[in-house]
Order: sequence, then C-alpha cells, then structure tokens
Amino acid sequence: MNEAILLQFSFLLFIFGAISALTLNFFSKKLSIVCSSVIGIIGSSLSLISSILILLHKSKLVFSLYFIKPIGPLELIVDPLAAFFILLISMLSIPVLIYSIGYLQAEYMEKNVGVLGVLYHLFILSMILVVCAANAFLFLFLWELMTLISFVFVISDTKSIESQKAGFIYLLMTHIGLAFLLFAFLIFAKYSGSFSFSSFQSVSHGLPNNLKSILFIFMLIGFGTKAGLIPLHIWLPEAHPAAPSHISALMSGVMIKTAVYGLLRFVFDFLSPFPYWWGLTLAVFAIITAMLGIIYASLENDLKRMLAFSSIENMGIILLPLGIGMIFFAFDQKELASLCIIASLFHSLNHSLFKSLLFMCAGSVISVTHTRNMEKLGGLIKLMPQTSMFFLVGALAISAFPPFNGFLSEWLIYQILFSSFQIHSQAVKIFAPVCGALLGFTGAICAATFVKAFSSIFSAMPRSHQPVHAHEVSLSMRLGMGIPAVFCLFVGIAPFAIMPLLQSASEAVIHTNIKSNSFFANNLLINLGANHFAALSPGLIFALLVFFFTMFYFLCKMVGNKMPIRKDETWSCGVTPKAEFEHTPTGYSQPFGVIFRELYTPESFYYKYIYLPVVNGLINISHRVKPIQSGNLQLYLAYIFITLILCLVWLRL
Repeated sequence: MNEAILLQFSFLLFIFGAISALTLNFFSKKLSIVCSSVIGIIGSSLSLISSILILLHKSKLVFSLYFIKPIGPLELIVDPLAAFFILLISMLSIPVLIYSIGYLQAEYMEKNVGVLGVLYHLFILSMILVVCAANAFLFLFLWELMTLISFVFVISDTKSIESQKAGFIYLLMTHIGLAFLLFAFLIFAKYSGSFSFSSFQSVSHGLPNNLKSILFIFMLIGFGTKAGLIPLHIWLPEAHPAAPSHISALMSGVMIKTAVYGLLRFVFDFLSPFPYWWGLTLAVFAIITAMLGIIYASLENDLKRMLAFSSIENMGIILLPLGIGMIFFAFDQKELASLCIIASLFHSLNHSLFKSLLFMCAGSVISVTHTRNMEKLGGLIKLMPQTSMFFLVGALAISAFPPFNGFLSEWLIYQILFSSFQIHSQAVKIFAPVCGALLGFTGAICAATFVKAFSSIFSAMPRSHQPVHAHEVSLSMRLGMGIPAVFCLFVGIAPFAIMPLLQSASEAVIHTNIKSNSFFANNLLINLGANHFAALSPGLIFALLVFFFTMFYFLCKMVGNKMPIRKDETWSCGVTPKAEFEHTPTGYSQPFGVIFRELYTPESFYYKYIYLPVVNGLINISHRVKPIQSGNLQLYLAYIFITLILCLVWLRL
C-alpha cells in the first residue's frame, strides 16, 4: 500500500536525519543543523501524508516481527486512531524543524548541535512508534525511550541547577507512571499468556470487574502522570521551561498527548464494557486540572512556566469530554460518546497548534532578551512586530476567541456537556452542567492570563535594559511561528477540512458510525443532534467579523480625517512617564493571588499534603524492615530457600 511505503520511508529518513546530524557536525555545525532539519521535514511530511491517507481510507497497516513467547509478536499497527496522533506529531514537527534552524544557530552553537539533532530525530520517531506499538513489551520500551530522550533535553543546560532539579523530578514522576503501566500490562499478560495487545483484547471480557477497576486506576495514574493530570503534574512546570524552546513546543504540543492516546486505546479496547463511574472519575480530575492549571498560570511571571501551567489546563479540557464520553458509552449512547471523542481529539489538535506557536514565540522573545521574567519585559511590539502578531494569534486561539480554532473545540465541548440531559442519571444531569459552568470560569481566567502576558511582554515601555536592544528573529524562526498561526485561523474558519479525519479516528475507538443527522459539518454549518440541538457557522462568523472590522476601519478613517490631530506626551501629573509607572504583571494578577491565596504556591501544597506523607511512609516502612538485612549469610540462604518453596507451592496451586 502507498501509505505503508510512505510511512516506512519516513522512518528511514528520521534515522538518516539523526546520522547526518552527527556526521556533518564534524565538518560544520550550520550544515549539520540545516541538512538534518531538511531531512526531518521531508520525513515528517511523508508520515503526515501517510496518516491523512489512512484516516481518509479508514485503512489499517500491520508491521510484524515475530518473537519468542511470552513476549509474542512485536507488531506495529497503524489504524485511524494511531494515524490521527501520527498526524499531530508530524504536522507539528514540520514548523518546529523550520524554527529550529534559526533557533539553534542563535542559541546553541556553542553546544554539540550534532547530538541535539540525533536526539531530536529519535524523539520524533519514538513518539510515532509509541502510538503504533501493538505489543506491551514494545510499547513500554518505546515509552521509556521517549521519556529518556526528553529527559536529556530537559537537563541539556548542564550548568543550571534548576535544569538538574527539573530533570530529576521529571524522571522520578514519569517512572512512577511507568511502574503502574507495567503492573497493568503484567496483569493482562498473566490472564492472556502473551504481551500482544490482541491477546489483551481477547481476554478483556473475562476479567473480573474488580480487577478491571484496578487496571483502570493503574492506567489513569500511569497515563495521567504523562498528561500532567493534577495532582500528578508537578514535573510538567519544571521540565517544560528547562528544555530548549523548540523542544518545549514538542513536549507540550504532542508528547503529553500520547497519554490521551493511551487512555483511548487501553480503556476502550481492553477494558470495555465499564461502569459509568470510571468516566465520572476522569471528568472530575479533568475539570479540577483545568481550573487549577489556569489559576497557577495566572499567578506566574515566568513566561515558559506560565505556558507549562496552561498546558496542564488544556490537558484537563481535553480529558473532560473523554470522561463524559466514557459515561455516554457506559449508558450505551454510542453516538454521543463518539461526539465526545471528536471533541477531545479536536481540542488535542487545536492545543498542539496554538501551544506550540506560543512556546516558539516565547523562545523568540527569550532568545533576544535573555530573560523569561515578564516583569523585565515590555515594549517589544515595536521591536518584534511579527513575533508579537504571532503571539497575539496564539493568545486569542488559546482564549477561545472566534474565528480561531480554540473557539470551535471548546464550543463543541460545551454542547456535549449540555447534551447530558439524555442520560438517565440525575447525578450526570447535575454534574455535566456544573462542569460547563466551571469550564466557563476557566476560560475567563485564561483570557485574563493571556491579556496579562501579551500586555506585559509587548505593550507599554521596557521595564529593564534587557528588551531595549531586542530585534526581530531570523526568517526561519518567523516562518516556523507563522505556519501554526495560519493553521489556527484556517481550522477556525474551515473545520470541514478536519472533521472527516476526526470522525474516522473516533469510529476506530467507539466502533460506530455517526448518523449524518446527528453530526453534520461543512464550510457553512456545524450541526449537532437530530433535532438541531445546536448549530454554528464558522464561515459566517468569520465573514461577519471581517465585515464589522472593515466598516469600523473605514468609519474611523472618515471621521478621523475630519478631526484635528494633536500629539503630546501622556499626562502624568507633570512628570515624564517612566516604566516604573506601568501596571506590572504582578500587579495585574494580584487580585487572583488574593482570591486564590491558599493555592498561591502550588508545588509546596502538593509536596506537603501528598508527596511528603508518601515519602515519609516509605521511609518508615524501610526502617521497620531494615532488621531483615542483618549481614548473616545463613539467614540470606534461608530467605532464598523459603522463597523457592513458596514459588513452588504457588505454581502447584
């Protein structure tokens, strides 16, 4: 098949790109960056085309390498669900690679860019292979490879104590999540006799209900850690700011989305049917994550930490419709469940676009000002006009302002929450509208947060010497930012180009077709429900906005030309205006700090009330079992003998 050839060729190109980055670095660092990036762009383009073809044709690719038991066949299976996440990874890799050409030359020429190029290509390849893996052994290997490569990026600044601390926390938390996934897979392997996902699926209906609930909790912890689900999020605001900005864009834009893939794949394929309280549990954690994530973001003055906390918020928004979809699925409302999956995947796509854009904009600002502290910035709109425009697009998109893409996916989530009246459960009928209200509150805080970010970075006067000599970044960096900015607008006004791909991926999860009268999308209308429960026209909204802004512009021109223009300094009680007079980011967010003062230090709260008691408990247990290690060789032999006897008895039983 053409899709298979394109995908295999893209894998080879990523490997070749890694080799070329390392080899060419011995001759010229600039040549290494440019050539390896071009090869990566071609490889990403091929995997992107392959994923789109699989989604359109609803086909399935299988690559097998048979292995000895009990590991089973090491299969790579690319169905529409896996293809959608390959699309996310590939689509985002292209602008990030373009951006990295200028970014690495500006920031990392004193480092070994060949090694960075190798790791980058292997990072992309590992993420693609993770969503293709159809064997637990292979999945865990690739999951760990993806984690270790991103860990190296986090600690790439070897002179920074902050980076080393962030890397330690990241490695610790992700390995805790990995341990829970390993336990879940071992339980599946015990019942199926193999690590193959197909064998897991075949025994899922025979598993005891209590055991299935335990497996769900294990997977929620395992994948929730990678997703940054509160209270498992403490690594994310540390690791993402520590990594290079183009890697932060990938980690926040697509790497954490592999957790969404994991929940979709393993819960619906391996654990269904399931009770509705599973979805309720996920939805509760999701809405808490969304609320607290954006509250923490609103109180941050570190630009990249603010974006990292915002990623936590958006992961909550992505997982909320997934939890509601599990509830619908448990009540056999499969069409509504499929709409929930579409909403979750749609916001995953949108978040990948605008969050990668914002991280690249942040990298551009930091590259020329050498600070992440928004208190020290200001006035960059005149010095970096294109970067400021791209940041504004990302800020409007993440704040769900029409006609940008974030508005559509959040609108779809609201409509799904309001559709919960079709569920015969009073608890769900109450819970879903409450989630809608809390999501609206989250959106308001998000808008305020990014008003603060844009105004403090780009408006008014510089508040320190660092932004005074700033300048626009290189062409490749601007092009890398411009591509996702254009797509934020394109998806917002033409969702009909994306909807067939989303529906194909959703059908691979729920295994049901959505009737055309229940969900209809084209360039004029998005319609939900057979009884026209909700409808929206993105094209009409865009046309009206263009019309009103055009009329407003010409009205100002007509009136302004007839009025005298007077230019003078801003009145400030007879004193020349200074940067010290400006409203600072801290002053802007101070009301939020007062209202949410109990949550003002998010790390210490979770350390004090969750992680510290667990650590102290483990230390106490270790002290109690310490006498077992007496140093007596005969006693150790006795332990081995007793263990052997118990193993033989267990096998006999």
